Amino acid sequence: MWVFLLLVCSVNFFDIVPITRLIGINGPFAFYLLSLFLMFTFNRKALIGESMQWLVPLWWFLFGVVLSFIPAQIYYGQSFLQSFFTYRRFFELSAFPILIALRPNEKELRTSLYAFAVLYLLLCLIVTFIAPSLIVIPDKRKLVEDGDYIHVLAGIRHVFLAFVFALNRAVRQGSLKYYGWVVFLFLVLFIAQNRTSLLAAIFVLGYVLFSMKMSSRKLIMMTVLFLSTLLMFMYTADQWKALYFETLDQLNNPEYNRIKSLVYMVSSRNYLRYLLGDGFISADVNPIIHILQESGIDHSDVGLLGLWHQFGVIPVLTVLIITFKGFSRQKSFLVKASAIYTLTGIVTLSYFAFGETLLWFSCYLYLYYASSSPQFQEPLYKKRTVQYNYHRPLAVS
Repeated sequence: MWVFLLLVCSVNFFDIVPITRLIGINGPFAFYLLSLFLMFTFNRKALIGESMQWLVPLWWFLFGVVLSFIPAQIYYGQSFLQSFFTYRRFFELSAFPILIALRPNEKELRTSLYAFAVLYLLLCLIVTFIAPSLIVIPDKRKLVEDGDYIHVLAGIRHVFLAFVFALNRAVRQGSLKYYGWVVFLFLVLFIAQNRTSLLAAIFVLGYVLFSMKMSSRKLIMMTVLFLSTLLMFMYTADQWKALYFETLDQLNNPEYNRIKSLVYMVSSRNYLRYLLGDGFISADVNPIIHILQESGIDHSDVGLLGLWHQFGVIPVLTVLIITFKGFSRQKSFLVKASAIYTLTGIVTLSYFAFGETLLWFSCYLYLYYASSSPQFQEPLYKKRTVQYNYHRPLAVS
């Protein structure tokens, strides 16, 4: 339940107006602060004793972020104290030590992600077809853009992670129930029309088939995947075609927001700003962020390039190193699939600087360290065993 609440808070309760007006903009921040306090209070041993080495990538990432205080002060006049409060969203990286203390296993994480994905789809449908007033849409934007099925809320990264968990379980156990979850979650990704997530899902499916040894299960998976893909393309050919031409049009359009952002990010700067970034500037100090966004330039649109432009080299190197190390032989499928997603979204989604992305990165770090432990993996088939304890009555597990 606590992991599910972390997921929902990371997307600011999907920006549903009644909730966000009630809790205010700092509601998720307060929940993370409370979570960290409770976790440290009740499971201090896990945070301090057993897993301090797990926090090394987090410290390097935050070290690079803090260094960006320097150019923010030099070039924009934002004091270190102002930067401390402006950067408060990075406190949501505390999700990683919270996960360390909670120690959720595979089943607990999977259940939370499934619940989030179902809620995500329901709210997207409600906002699109029943109650669009539940969210705030800027005047220049339409609720549903041309070629889209639904209005897409924040949280698509978590839906992809749910897909990965379902696929992992389906391959390990071969149960129709988990294949059903795989199909459902892939359809959610397709309905959301998130190209990066769809492409990453296809890459992950290809990786699964490539890495499996030839067997009857692999032949069945290949046959089902081929027939499902063929049927999907037959009945959704127009949508795929529209998505393809929309992508080409955007890439060839110099006014497309991502093209404009890329051009701006690689514009001439001095060595200090190349190394440490520009910093995250408060609108109270300088209106640069609002000016850029009104011009269609947003750091989050260009993935790791946007992260580098704002916070410098060290956070980007930390993300890349821990991502490539995720492909090592001893790492689990969950880690490898998440690493594929990060690399697929290098220039689109891999910008780790606000709620949803910070929780996703925290989940990746947790999987990187915890998923190889026996306590994390749920057994394929539970066996009923009898345990004897001389100090307590007979216990059945």
